[in-house]
Amino acid sequence: MPNSVLTKDFGSAGNRKTMTFSFWVKRNKISAEGDQFIGDVQSSYPSHFIKFDSADKLDIRSQADVSGATLRFTTNRLFEDLSSWYHIVVAIDTTQGTASDRLKLYVNGVQETSFGTSTQGSGFGQNTDTHFNQGASTEYIGRHASDYANFNLAHYHFVDGTALTPTTFGETDSTTGEWKAKLNPSVTYGTHGFFLKFENSGALGTDSSGNSKTWTLVGNLKQSNSSPSNTFPTLDDLQIRNANKIFNAGTTQLSYANQTDNVNCTQMIKTGKWYWEVKSETDATNESYCIQMYLNGSVAAYAFTYQGNNSQVGRNADGSGWTYFPNNTTTNSAPKFIFENSATNYGVAATADDIIMCAVDLSNATTGKVWFGKNGTWHNAPGTSNVGVPHTGANPGLSFAKFDDFWGISISSGDNAANNSTKNTHINFGTGFFGTTAVSSAQADDNSTGIFEYDVPAGFYAICSKNIKDYG
Repeated sequence: MPNSVLTKDFGSAGNRKTMTFSFWVKRNKISAEGDQFIGDVQSSYPSHFIKFDSADKLDIRSQADVSGATLRFTTNRLFEDLSSWYHIVVAIDTTQGTASDRLKLYVNGVQETSFGTSTQGSGFGQNTDTHFNQGASTEYIGRHASDYANFNLAHYHFVDGTALTPTTFGETDSTTGEWKAKLNPSVTYGTHGFFLKFENSGALGTDSSGNSKTWTLVGNLKQSNSSPSNTFPTLDDLQIRNANKIFNAGTTQLSYANQTDNVNCTQMIKTGKWYWEVKSETDATNESYCIQMYLNGSVAAYAFTYQGNNSQVGRNADGSGWTYFPNNTTTNSAPKFIFENSATNYGVAATADDIIMCAVDLSNATTGKVWFGKNGTWHNAPGTSNVGVPHTGANPGLSFAKFDDFWGISISSGDNAANNSTKNTHINFGTGFFGTTAVSSAQADDNSTGIFEYDVPAGFYAICSKNIKDYG
């Protein structure tokens, strides 16, 4: 999270020849220099770090001075998947007689062998002390130089004095074949070793290794219920085109100045019943926001949209798709619902900080339904006084032809007046936050995986990997 970091001053050196780092990470933004897992802040030399670089490669360095790296490994592989978790293991053992055995990198249980840079420079021979674990400077997790991380981090182990393999920390699931974390592995952590579980929301730097190497939290870091075993969607940094975008809060908050494009999210759905919420800080004058669904990666086909103001994001030129305008201040006095160029009054106009409830039913083989509501009350069916009832399927905002394909969700925010004001739109897929503010009522979906402000209709679920597997 921007401007949040974990710090630790160990006060003395540990074993600088032999060690293991193991952690799970889900990236939320590409080209993020601050995605650092260990290291100093690069203010002086000697220096060291493990991080993703601006080219989205994993960069490991133990650097003696500004002119070069004594030890440097940079992958050819790019780490640009924003929807999944990576398990990273870095094992260092300079006591090994074979140079290629002195640093080993594993990703999801498999050793990485393709490196664009693979340097063991002058002075880095057998039994050399690295600059890792030196105890001479403050260590940082989540910051590199002046840049801060935008990732989710889980199950972070540091083992002082032993080079281990991934099977210490992870294993292959016998049913799914997926690589998964061992929640309580058998590890001897050594003098400065630590295990950060991030399980205490009030003390995220707590060490669970038994060594009492607790880290200090600086900033507004928040605990997330998105984990390697159950991943919630975020906004997808790879799929937005406008340079005015700013992502915050684990990439669930879109901040913008001037007009911006729609932003897709990182998971898609094909069947089942789903619920999510959106909150915008728009003031209903010029600024706009929308919630939409799109078919198979394209908003051009039968998108349905919840639109602030009146810019028709997601509609085709021929009018296919549908749009809802809760703040239609430019051309109409009432919010409008448009489907295939046919406009109908629909819903109650939204104002700043209203929370929009969204429910979609894709469980029928041929017909889908969608409902929108505001601040705990579902809208009436268009043109009627019949309140929407998602859990029974009654009075939807729209019944639409359901294609046998994958549907995605996106939001859009923009300032139609181009006055450079900055607004924030937040999407909550079940992590329980709008930006850094926790929902106040903490309502759960039917199997208690998602956390929302308002009651989730019976039979509807948060969009996340576990629920998609079980109900999608």
